[in-house]
Amino acid sequence: MAELQDDALPPLPDEPLAASAPLAREWSEQYCRHIDDWGMSCRWAHGLWQYLRLLNFAATPRDHAAFYHGALGPLIRDGRRRILVSGSADYAMPACVLWAYASMGEAADLTVADICETPLRLSAWYARRAGARLTTEACDVLSYRPAQPFEIICTHAFLPFFAPAERPALIAHWRTLLVAGGCLITVNRVQPDAPEAFGFSAEQARDFRARVMREAGRVSPPLAIAPGELAEMATQYATLRRHPPPRSAQELTRLFEAGGFRVAFLRVGPVGARPASAPSGPTMSSGAQYAQLVAVRD
Repeated sequence: MAELQDDALPPLPDEPLAASAPLAREWSEQYCRHIDDWGMSCRWAHGLWQYLRLLNFAATPRDHAAFYHGALGPLIRDGRRRILVSGSADYAMPACVLWAYASMGEAADLTVADICETPLRLSAWYARRAGARLTTEACDVLSYRPAQPFEIICTHAFLPFFAPAERPALIAHWRTLLVAGGCLITVNRVQPDAPEAFGFSAEQARDFRARVMREAGRVSPPLAIAPGELAEMATQYATLRRHPPPRSAQELTRLFEAGGFRVAFLRVGPVGARPASAPSGPTMSSGAQYAQLVAVRD
């Protein structure tokens, strides 16, 4: 896969985070009904996530825009239009797909599937503002059965939402969602020393809360939420238990090959320069390594 250089990329559109972060918080109170394996709602994640992005704490598809554009480019030129975004914390992954297609003068036949309605509403809201169209599906991806298979699947940081023992079933199901020769394009954090009980340490949680409160108070124009309230949300966020990320590129290769894919491209590297204010911990980008992968359904 020939990847475009950063200086050859068309400019990324600005993301309206100042407008959408309050919406995400409001909608999370209404629509985050999914309860995870530990009895927790996704409300604290979806209500806080866009504020974390405003503070430049979290890695998103925009940080890997050159990879996604380089991976999608040949497929767009090949006439592939039917594309699935499998899981999306907000509109960042759909926005990246829409940008890649628009940069080549094409429109995607885009579907966004997620188990929670909050990111789906954000994705639809963003698409309307961008003058684009997409379809949303509120479903568990493992039970998703579209009327027609897709030509492309895009994901970002999705595997850690599944326990390691569940990942082979997820990858095998992704295969059923693709046409023969269809491509899966994904980015996932990798961490060789990730413990089975993966989460914020007590020290990381305290530091995370303090940094959120401090940096929220420095944002100009001021956020439409008090820094102390954001800090309370950060405390809740840090209690969310998560599964460990994949530990290596080799582990990812084994998973995808066992699931009926051929790995066409795989590279591991840092997300890039991060602000000194960025905290460390699960889903935070500071010091993290990410695997960029393109897999083809054999």
